[in-house]
Amino acid sequence: MEEYHQKTKVAMILCSCFFAFGTYWSDWAFDYYLLWANPADHPNAVARAAVYYATQTEVPNILKYIPLVNLLIGAVGFSAGLANMTDGNMLFDGASIVLLLFGISTYATSVKPALVTITESKDDDAVLAALKNIAAAHFIIVLAVTGIVGLQLAHLFVMKKTEKSARKENKQQAASEKGSSSKKKD
Repeated sequence: MEEYHQKTKVAMILCSCFFAFGTYWSDWAFDYYLLWANPADHPNAVARAAVYYATQTEVPNILKYIPLVNLLIGAVGFSAGLANMTDGNMLFDGASIVLLLFGISTYATSVKPALVTITESKDDDAVLAALKNIAAAHFIIVLAVTGIVGLQLAHLFVMKKTEKSARKENKQQAASEKGSSSKKKD
């Protein structure tokens, strides 16, 4: 039964991570030109990104809560893992929570202030710097989410290996007990 709960926990965390990947993948269409491309080759990239991110600040409030629901799903998964208090859960889930907190703090300290700058500033250089901060923060957040996915998949792999070796050991023990009980009868 514990294995089922562990797999459910990992599934919740992975669903939350893949939702975050999808969110940041849609932003990549604008972030790419700010981080990796030559601005001279794409003269409209900054203006398009500024319009895109300014529009994101004007979405209805209900849509702003969707990422919070996603974080809640991940938090429930992490809580379920830490509730077991096994060494594996403490290691993998603890490290994943550190990465999650790193991603959240990057969003709060880089993306949120940059969005305010984009909507309120008339200075083109300040807007460009804010857009580059958003793009860099998104890249860092995606790296953190990738780390969480890697840790959770590694945890799943370790759980399966441990379960397989425990079953093999139980079979050997049962066979040896059966062999010793048959010798006692003789």
